[in-house]
Amino acid sequence: MKLKMKTKIFPVFALLLLAVSCNKNESQTLVLHTPQQIYNTIILNWEQASVSDFEYYMVVRSSDQNRYEIINDIVTPTSNAFRKEITTFEDRSYPLDVDILYYKIMAVGKTIQSSQSLCYQIENPVRLIKGNIQDVHYIDEANKLSVLLYDYSEGHRTFLKTFDLETGQFSSNEAPVYLSTSTSWCYWGKYNGKTEFYNYGSIYTNGNIYVYDVSTLQQVASIETPYIGYGPYTVNNKGIIYVHSDYYLYLFSRITGKYTQYQSANYYDSIWLYYNSKDNKLYAVGNRIQTFILDDNGNVKGDEMYTIENLNYFPLYIENSSLFVVSSNSGIKILDMNTKTFHNTGLSRMPNVVLLNNNVIYAADTYSQIYKLSAGNYTLIETIPARVVPNKFFVNNGYLLFFGRFPNSVTYILDKIKL
Repeated sequence: MKLKMKTKIFPVFALLLLAVSCNKNESQTLVLHTPQQIYNTIILNWEQASVSDFEYYMVVRSSDQNRYEIINDIVTPTSNAFRKEITTFEDRSYPLDVDILYYKIMAVGKTIQSSQSLCYQIENPVRLIKGNIQDVHYIDEANKLSVLLYDYSEGHRTFLKTFDLETGQFSSNEAPVYLSTSTSWCYWGKYNGKTEFYNYGSIYTNGNIYVYDVSTLQQVASIETPYIGYGPYTVNNKGIIYVHSDYYLYLFSRITGKYTQYQSANYYDSIWLYYNSKDNKLYAVGNRIQTFILDDNGNVKGDEMYTIENLNYFPLYIENSSLFVVSSNSGIKILDMNTKTFHNTGLSRMPNVVLLNNNVIYAADTYSQIYKLSAGNYTLIETIPARVVPNKFFVNNGYLLFFGRFPNSVTYILDKIKL
């Protein structure tokens, strides 16, 4: 059988090098139906072959209509290619930098039956981004990415650029970012509906928070600060920047350039600081969760501490909600901080990124897949394959955007799935 297969594959390879059009008048002896795309998988279906002495199906694909490649397994005798009754194929390996693909099906036997070359426009083309990227943030008002990059060839230089998702190009200008000490930090937030970038740097006794417009990459403000060391930080998108440090919560006003501080009776060395825009609260998170109750102006009215027993990882906050994902000896659960109740999930691994949108929770761990959970009963709805491990989620125009890096490379992908 192997010898017979080899004698028939050679003329097929010759065919693959020919330019093939997507003209519907192209002759065919095998019917290939219009592909369907479900998330990142393109599903092909065709009519069963009638060729005599059927041996296998060959699925070929091109991105330029000139050179086609075989994309199904025609080597392993037990593969679906050798089963005449299986007339479907799922393409998960198509190129990531094209908008249109061309498919053709061949049935090899005593003769060769062939379908037309079928054009298919990918529903969700992606963006490939190359560079030494440290972090990214989606600028929803401009459909661009704000990208924090580094260049170790120039003394660990870090800088900020924008990436246009329409053109696929980085901005020609950049903004310097100060991250050379252990106490410096940076963060994205909003003020008056515009995305801003905040960069804190300090030298012994004092410091500054430098504020940049991420669209123009121009510095628009500078806020003087005391020396506060390193602490987690966040913004309320209304003009207040919060920094948590031990007993103190610092409140820096984007409006006045002044600051106040709140002293808690609870000493707490937190790891993360989150703002809950839905309930107007702050959460300082580590092996416990400290909740700061805010008034309408963003000032602190009081705080309370909540301890979770037998934690395996730090709790992961679900933005704009009172919800956390927690992993403990009793499994992975959703914690509602408003009611202090835990809810079971269908997750077996702790996520590293999570997002809530339209009563659905999207989560991803260190595997190349995305989990959809109901925000009503927290049960697993669906698992979606992804082409990279997502480490950032964004939402725009009915799509879930996710950002991740290909292993051992400086190539990143911004992919999307329809919500």
